[in-house]
Amino acid sequence: MVTNQITDQWSWAWGAALAVLAASGIWLALLALGGGSSTNRSLHRIRADHRGRISNSGAFGRDGAAIEQTATRGGTITGSPVSARGADVEQSTDHGGQITDSPSDVQ
Repeated sequence: MVTNQITDQWSWAWGAALAVLAASGIWLALLALGGGSSTNRSLHRIRADHRGRISNSGAFGRDGAAIEQTATRGGTITGSPVSARGADVEQSTDHGGQITDSPSDVQ
């Protein structure tokens, strides 16, 4: 309909409306591309050393999440998965401390 109106009765008002429509489409496309930029990469750091143990504690992060699980000096993290979206999450234990069945879902 707009194309028919523009080609049938050209005016500056129709030209301006077409320009606004095109600019809106470009703006929406740029917004959609912005959500998937490489700067939103997630960071997962899982470390067990000095007799530390981590088991059944998966990590899933997106939208720039930073997840860190650390078990040292005999500490254990068991059955404590972390799911984060755009948030920083840290689970840490040492000196024989334990984190068990403590799932984290953070946004």
